[in-house]
Amino acid sequence: MSRVIFHLVLLASFFFVDTAWAQTPGCQQLEAEQKKLAQKILASQHAYDCCDQSLDRCLQAKPICALAYRLAENICRRVGEGQDEKTIARALSRRATSMMSTGKKAVIDLTDVPFVGEAQAPVVLVEYACARCPFCSKITPALHQAVTEGKLKGKVRFYFKTFPIRSHPFSKEGGFAFLSAAEMGGFWDYLLYVYGHFDMFCVKKLPLWAQQLGLDQQEFSDRMKSPGIRERLVACKKEGIVNRVDATPTFFLNGRKFLGDLTLAEMIDVLEEEHDLISQKLYRK
Repeated sequence: MSRVIFHLVLLASFFFVDTAWAQTPGCQQLEAEQKKLAQKILASQHAYDCCDQSLDRCLQAKPICALAYRLAENICRRVGEGQDEKTIARALSRRATSMMSTGKKAVIDLTDVPFVGEAQAPVVLVEYACARCPFCSKITPALHQAVTEGKLKGKVRFYFKTFPIRSHPFSKEGGFAFLSAAEMGGFWDYLLYVYGHFDMFCVKKLPLWAQQLGLDQQEFSDRMKSPGIRERLVACKKEGIVNRVDATPTFFLNGRKFLGDLTLAEMIDVLEEEHDLISQKLYRK
């Protein structure tokens, strides 16, 4: 009799685990050893909203906490990428700090600042970036695509603020060019072109590239040299420093400085999380 009970308990435990894993497709795709690591992390980590238990237990509750599901998928993605337990735990901690921040929000002047996305989108993403920042040249176009055509369409307004980094050669001139393009109504096309030709950058080419995109070359050159453009760039820099921007890119999510991993997958994930929170989508149907 005891042996029968033992097997029934064992069978129930397997069903219990399988049910939890079936609710997280990303975890289900892992190899056996990766699943063990992911399960260990799920049992030790907690959601920072909508469920007070460990993530593995949150996944077994009905209805399922949307954040717990999202974090579980995030953990399993990281495990699949080969990240270890400590690395994942630190990343989750930084993410939680960013998303739970209740301190004073950054004061960011968005007057006449170029943005993409629907004007009524509830999530506001602000990027401080340098024209000569290699990583900015990759992540910014990717986020632009996500906001205009991808998963973030209709959810996020994406603003760009120029923040030249002294250690990047010609960052100031690149900043002048970005602001000139903004004043002439061609900012995003110009930014995407400049970042798309990052390794071909040359200060003399900046007005020529503007002309290729339909902007008046002489007017563009004159604006780049104008005191007004210089003042705007200085103002952007000062504002960033006040908001504790010390590297590029630096992102602010609805006024909160984002401290998490600056990968496209992570950025999209937290922006969708913010949208779910604002939309009161706390539980999965």
